[in-house]
Amino acid sequence: MAILKRKYFLLPLALIAYNTSVFATEGSELPTAPWSSIYVVDADTIWVGSSDGKVAVTADAGANWSTSTPGGRSTNLNIRQIIAHDERHAFVLSSGRGERSRLLQSRNAGFSWSTLYRANGDEYLHCFDMIPNGEGWILGESIQENWHVIRSSNNSNWMSTRSGFTERSMIGESASEIGNCVKYSENYWVMGTKDATQARLIYKSAPSLRFQVENTPLTAGAGSGIHAVAVVGARDFVMSGGPEDGPAELYRYEQGSFTELAAPPVTGPLTLLIKTDKWLITGNTSGIYKSANFGQSWALAAESGALAIACTESSNC
Repeated sequence: MAILKRKYFLLPLALIAYNTSVFATEGSELPTAPWSSIYVVDADTIWVGSSDGKVAVTADAGANWSTSTPGGRSTNLNIRQIIAHDERHAFVLSSGRGERSRLLQSRNAGFSWSTLYRANGDEYLHCFDMIPNGEGWILGESIQENWHVIRSSNNSNWMSTRSGFTERSMIGESASEIGNCVKYSENYWVMGTKDATQARLIYKSAPSLRFQVENTPLTAGAGSGIHAVAVVGARDFVMSGGPEDGPAELYRYEQGSFTELAAPPVTGPLTLLIKTDKWLITGNTSGIYKSANFGQSWALAAESGALAIACTESSNC
């Protein structure tokens, strides 16, 4: 079965300090807003989301934009992540306490939105990925000692589940609020956690029913752990993160063993991580670096930095 390749990234902080009150409009320019997430379908089609609840889409490389508010005028949802199939069909995940965490879908370029999942109570949802028309997973904050994940088998029906893991969650264990902490690639699902006494790697092959849970060497604790994950191949993953106010940490997991990789010269935890055919790309708001040899040498990719970025082709990174 052919899997649609996708790419998405969060804009550098220097580019997203804006403010606006646009709702369901079309115009020749992208309206100003605190844009915080972007998904590039191809050279012409781009979706962006803001931390105050707006989503905009262009089908002509930015010449014209259509803007909508998935949660309604008054909700101001924090659009955490976008995954789109084309200029009409997209999914957005908002993050926040209870009903402010939602997964929504539009099939008509944002003219209308339907809610696929709405959290409640103390639920927090943080990051997701999906196979087009197939399996999908959303990772959030654990509830007591129970995993809090949302699953779908078809992208349409989503339900909360606490089973399917080889280990229970830890008190306080959570997904990253900013990194790409859920990833599907190379027929594997991979997730990473933070904020608990252990930073843990969670993975399974697509046909498997249960996730394996592994303790990692990354610094753990409140504010620390894994921010982003990437897939190299079968049981071969890279994870990035580190302590909240400490040095960057980068590790590779191969067939049951962890190896520390040399991190690029940035300050703070690595929140950004992608793996293309050629490059390993990582960094944070202080800079983005790329390596063709798993950290033996690094080249500067962008000085401005970003919270998170992902792409499927090195030419697009």
